[in-house]
Amino acid sequence: MRGCLLWFLVLLALANAGAAAETISDADRSYLVSHLEMTREFVIDATRGLTNEQWLFTPAPKRWSIAQCIDHLASTEEYVLRMVRERLLQAAEPIEPFPSLGRRTASLSQKPERMPAVADALIIRAMTDRTLALALPLEQRPPVEEVAPRNSFPDSRSALEHFRAVRAATLEYARNTRDDLRGHFSFVRLEGFYPQFKFHDGYQWLLRMSAHTERHLAQVHEIKGNHEYPGRNDGR
Repeated sequence: MRGCLLWFLVLLALANAGAAAETISDADRSYLVSHLEMTREFVIDATRGLTNEQWLFTPAPKRWSIAQCIDHLASTEEYVLRMVRERLLQAAEPIEPFPSLGRRTASLSQKPERMPAVADALIIRAMTDRTLALALPLEQRPPVEEVAPRNSFPDSRSALEHFRAVRAATLEYARNTRDDLRGHFSFVRLEGFYPQFKFHDGYQWLLRMSAHTERHLAQVHEIKGNHEYPGRNDGR
């Protein structure tokens, strides 16, 4: 009888431990996966049929090419997925997501709490609005060291292949993870849109990567609209 009781207590403890490790809701998972799939298709459509010259065209000095935009999307998402899984989810306190920045945007005395749904919406709004970024001179907005794009491409289409491989990994994780993405945080501040929220949770970092895709697709379409873009024949 004592052995049965001990076994029951062990099973109860294991069940409670599993319950303590929360995962994202079905609604959160469905929304994230759908958004990631949508923006993946946006990238594929925007780069379909590009020539090598079009991939590598830069509209001005210090401006990115389409290849660099897509490469930046891939390298950023690859970095963020690794950061979330290997650092953020392992940390008891909020982390600095990009150590090269050498700064924190909130005090450790502030305790993060579960983020409200409005914070998710503000992330998408902030990431897809480039107004504030474009208002800064180029020299004041250098790329973050960890996610800067390459300057040369032996095969320009390798940027798209890299993006598709990284997005496949993100989708696989989003569809299947049981990790407590809502319970671990990093410091963050999105100027003008996010002043009341000082943190991102792990789920929001993945959602941010999908919105980040839309942000740079706007840049891709601006490149295509440049009057010197190779192959333009609309007379503008």
